[in-house]
This record gives sequence, structure tokens and C-alpha cells, in this order.
Amino acid sequence: MKQSQALTWKNKRILITGAGSGIGHALATLLAKLGASLILTDINKENLSAITDELGNSVLIAQVANVSNKADWQKLARLIEKDIGSLDVLVNNAGISTFGYFDETSEAQFNKVLDVNLHGALTGCREMMPLLEKSQRGLIVNVASIFGLITIPMLTPYHTSKFAIRGFSEALRQDMAYQKKTIDVLCVLPGGIKTNIARSSEVLSTHSEKQALDKHVNTGEAHVNNQDIKDKIVAHFDAVARTSASEAAKVIERGMRTKTPRILIGSDAKLVHWLYKFFPSSYDKLFNPLLGIKKLLG
Repeated sequence: MKQSQALTWKNKRILITGAGSGIGHALATLLAKLGASLILTDINKENLSAITDELGNSVLIAQVANVSNKADWQKLARLIEKDIGSLDVLVNNAGISTFGYFDETSEAQFNKVLDVNLHGALTGCREMMPLLEKSQRGLIVNVASIFGLITIPMLTPYHTSKFAIRGFSEALRQDMAYQKKTIDVLCVLPGGIKTNIARSSEVLSTHSEKQALDKHVNTGEAHVNNQDIKDKIVAHFDAVARTSASEAAKVIERGMRTKTPRILIGSDAKLVHWLYKFFPSSYDKLFNPLLGIKKLLG
């Protein structure tokens, strides 16, 4: 452990959403080792209890919360103000996804992804801003995705939310600078990370089911249901995910420490960033074959 790391985070009050699993869990674990004082939230009570037990006295507050619920954010803000007084870092990490084509995604399903991934972060920033302003130097870290730079089929709600989070982060950074507020804003763009987000995603593709049913009628082969489709998608993304959550946490911590505005995680994220920069209208012709999209979608 470098001395600069420990000095940076010792006794810093850091709020992490979605701390019960994946990147949130790994980042909380790393920052606890570096002396941070943590406020952790997750919608899953069991996962939150587990990470709280693991990190012991490093956790000041552990609160079950749904980031898409404004009342939960307000309750947490009141608790932080009462028990701690201020906040140094907000990490908007909680996120969900779905798999399915746009015309097979209901308005409620689409909005659910936006409510968690986008509106959850917006509300978090709004409710925690007064507490961050009390810090000597506040920091907001919004976790987006490489899918906030480029798109692939069947992830339209997720793409919409992550493109918006990237734009929001860059705009908010300028707002803070022009208002002369002492709050830095960073955006994290992970590539393929070995987490459970694919397993937790809802498969919405009735089109894929119809294709399977047609195949069953025409050839007598077994019908493929949504679970079969999901298993295929999960296996595919597991195969292409290159970076562990703990490795991702190290990159995020370094970016937080150096105030890097756009934190790219993984060689795939760096490749995507390059493709987006030099081939803004044709990156899909280069990237999709590398990702095996045609094979995945049949």
C-alpha cells in the first residue's frame, strides 16, 4: 500500500451505492483497507449485511435503500447529517440492466432502468450536494459504462441511461467549476467486468422466443424459453469479461485519487474509447464482430 493512498482516504466519509456486490463491494473493501469511513447502501438486505460484517468498524452507516426512491435518499441524507455532519465522496454505483429489443420493452421496464441508473444518480447528487459542500473538497463519482460510448443490440434502456450519466457527469463538472464549488465530478467507464449484472438482468426478448417457437413448429426441436436465452447471454458475457471487480476497484481508486475526469477500466474500454473517437459512425462494424454479437443473437 502506497503512503499517498492511505493519506488520501484516511477518515474520509465515502458513500457507495450498490455496495453489496460487484464493483461496489470491491471498492468498499479496498477503501476500508485504506482507512476510509464508509456509508454503504444496497437494495439487497442480505448482501448489505454481509459487506457490513466484513468491514466492521470501517462502516459508519449501512442503509437498505432503493436509489430510485427519493424518500430513501432524503432519509439517508438526514441520517448522515445527524450522525456524521458532512460527506467527502459520493459514488453512484448502483445499476441494473435488461436484455431485449426496444419494441419488446414496455414503458415500465424501460423506465425502471432509467429510474435506477440515471434518476437514482441525479437524485443522489441533488440530495447529497449540501453535505458534499461541507467537505473541504467534495467528490462525485458516477459509474457509467463503455456502453455509454457505443451501442450494441438489445440494450437500449441500459445504453440510454449510461449515455445520459456520462453527459450528466461532464455537464455537472462544468457547473461545479463555473459556480466555483469545491466539488470534483468523475465518470467511470468500465469495460467487461466479472460481476453479476448480467445474471440479475431481465430478458425481455419475445422476438427470440418467437424464433425459437417457429423453429420448434418447423423442425420439432425443443422450445427455447427466456431462461435459455438468459443463460446464453450470461455465458457469453462471462466469456468476454476481462477484468475482475477487485481490479476495477483499484483503477477507480487511482482515478479518484488523481481526479481523472474519465476513468476507463480494462483494455476493452480503452479500445472502445479509441473506436468511438476515430470511427464515431462505423464502430459497430469493427466492435460487434470482436464481441461476437452476431453469434450471440443468432
